[in-house]
Amino acid sequence: MNHTVFQAIIVEDEESARDHLRFLLGGRHDVKVLGEAASIAEAVSLCDDLHPNLIFLDIDLNGDDGFSLLEKLNPVPAVIFVTGFSEHAVRAFSVNAIDYLLKPVGKDHLSDAIERIHREPPRAQELPYRVDDSMILKWDKQARRVYVANIAGIESDENYTTVFLSDGTQHYIRQALSTWEEILPKELFCRADRFVLVNLGALRHLHQKSRDQMIFTLEGHDRAFSVGRAGISKLRRALRHFR
Repeated sequence: MNHTVFQAIIVEDEESARDHLRFLLGGRHDVKVLGEAASIAEAVSLCDDLHPNLIFLDIDLNGDDGFSLLEKLNPVPAVIFVTGFSEHAVRAFSVNAIDYLLKPVGKDHLSDAIERIHREPPRAQELPYRVDDSMILKWDKQARRVYVANIAGIESDENYTTVFLSDGTQHYIRQALSTWEEILPKELFCRADRFVLVNLGALRHLHQKSRDQMIFTLEGHDRAFSVGRAGISKLRRALRHFR
């Protein structure tokens, strides 16, 4: 069987672990190791220069969180986590990891993970998300897959946000509103003011009380939101172009 040759990098802060993984991969014809990194900064630089389509990624990188690398890449390559900690498995699969291998990595487990990519190549998630995409919302120790179109609105609380879903639920998420604004589709979401990002299709009961105040609700929620004169202009302009 002819296999794709994956262009890979290894992101691991322990030299012995890098050596072991490189040794195992050296016996394969379907993986070419382009480079190695011991930190998030080095990994970002490697990805910018080499454009790998597969990353072998440790989670604890000398105090850095390996997951943070994925937030800096667009598109995100296929990822196989290689770590000494089993407790991150749920989080790993919530970001669509191909596999989650515990150290020391065995040859058979590594082979199974790579074969899985050949059978089911992942679709790289390019940002921003599209209207018909889904994503994983994570809060506390819970996670839930939601469709982008079902996010009715988002309210800022410094580095956290409350995400209002059209089914009437809301979740407190550790993610800044500015990040949400970057990753959500601009044809659907409008930054009404400093504190609120709204889904134009989820706006309900708009009422302009004065030149300086408009109130509205979001699909599935009774709470009234209020924006000032600048927000009124933004919403009107966005709604004129919304289809």
